Amino acid sequence: MIIFRFGVSHQCHPIEQRHNQLTSTKPRIIRSAFGKVLYGLMAIGALVIFNTAPAYAQAALNFERCTVTLQAFEVDAECATFKRHENPSDTTSRLIGLSVVKLASYSPEPEADAFTMIQGGPGGSSIDLAVSHGVVFNEIRKKRDILVIDQRGTGRSNLLACDMPDEPVGTFDPVLARKLTKECVDKLSKNNDLRYFTTSIAVDDLEALREAAGYTQLNLYGVSYGTRVAQHYLRKYPQSTRSVVLDGVVPIGLNLAGGEIARRWEDSFTQLNARCQANSDCKAKHGDLREKYQALKQRFTDQHISISVRHPLTAESVDYTFTEDSLFVALRLMLYSTEHSALVPLLLSETDKGNYAFAATQIIQIEETLSNEFAIGMQNSVMCTEDAPFVSEREMAKADGTLVGRMMAEAMSVTCDAWPKGHLDDDFHQAFKSEVPVLVLSGETDPITPAANGDVAAKMLGNAKHIVVPSHGHGVISRGCMPKLVSNFIKDTNLDQIDASCIEREHSMPFFSTLTGPKS
Repeated sequence: MIIFRFGVSHQCHPIEQRHNQLTSTKPRIIRSAFGKVLYGLMAIGALVIFNTAPAYAQAALNFERCTVTLQAFEVDAECATFKRHENPSDTTSRLIGLSVVKLASYSPEPEADAFTMIQGGPGGSSIDLAVSHGVVFNEIRKKRDILVIDQRGTGRSNLLACDMPDEPVGTFDPVLARKLTKECVDKLSKNNDLRYFTTSIAVDDLEALREAAGYTQLNLYGVSYGTRVAQHYLRKYPQSTRSVVLDGVVPIGLNLAGGEIARRWEDSFTQLNARCQANSDCKAKHGDLREKYQALKQRFTDQHISISVRHPLTAESVDYTFTEDSLFVALRLMLYSTEHSALVPLLLSETDKGNYAFAATQIIQIEETLSNEFAIGMQNSVMCTEDAPFVSEREMAKADGTLVGRMMAEAMSVTCDAWPKGHLDDDFHQAFKSEVPVLVLSGETDPITPAANGDVAAKMLGNAKHIVVPSHGHGVISRGCMPKLVSNFIKDTNLDQIDASCIEREHSMPFFSTLTGPKS
């Protein structure tokens, strides 16, 4: 059982929207062993080239007052459905509804440009990201509207999700993978042309939305996969872009369908182990984390262990089976955040001692979170177009010698063999320069988009400043003083005036010594 998510672990849950016709159907996580291998696997590349001229003919947006809710919180907003042709270059193709939310500025005279957010995944809801991070962006709303669209195929915008039958949890089975992928394609293809749910189409939707909503320019914030969307929008519509913030960057041209994910996780895990070995208490209590992980992996290879545990969210009794890949599910995603990373040594130690319930509840909670975040169909349309067709042996070899090996890349290859290749702009993988100011953010311990990625992106774009936030992982917009720094940047777009010394106050969470917490 493996999850390969290249996304952001922000809280993203279904939204209830009243006084409008937006749907709130949420994607269901694939419960099969194959689904757990592929869910959240991000790729980047494509084969089929189409006419790229976007069709913008569209009546003015009809925004209506609505209440956007997320768990116990409610946000007053304006909502609309933006109609777009499935194939933007063919006005005879069917119209699909894209959900749009506007958080109006607090100013009676807001700026003519708007701020927008683009979620990661691929397959996540940008509207959910805007709601969950409302406080972070409140300062920006003092002068600007926040305009957010759920990218086609995600959230409430023609969701591409497949319900697959539960299967016994196990390791990756290529035969089962091909079967389930074909079933998913057959289901979604009844009402959708899966070639038109890619990044190249999404940026045309965003530009059409800007025109329809009447804004002169957009200020873009993209996180994780969303940084790819933001960069491609900047390349394609530079005159429509006032500023860009890239958080956890995927540089143009980086292929994630090969061994990149395995290598980056390996580097992050090695870094965490080194920090544990340098801490006398962590080293004494938990030992060498790599050795412990390898021993546990072998234990679960020799014998699949089944237990009954209390579900961490519902408290109901559920059965869980550990396999050789079980711990990787938890460890890979736990390294995304500072807080969860602090639990990793303890999780390995407790599992080694036979306390399997602790690890099982962590994995179940991760699965439940992912079930509300990502649409597998849209994710496949992106990764099987923008990555998989362009994987070289050199890129595959990045996984060699890692704890995970080539399994993730092989799983992606099997999926994409059965998935339709979509629309890709000719220059999609080509580097480019830009005069637009770009603020690049990285987390020092990010296990998927390391700070080195930010350096590459900043150098390529030219007019950019790169800030690396100490001790934190994937997606750092909400950390420490970053909301203030970002809002100041959006206000005047002056990179030279950014004083990032405040980030030096950020630090790692202490490792948990016991189930009750860190050593006092």
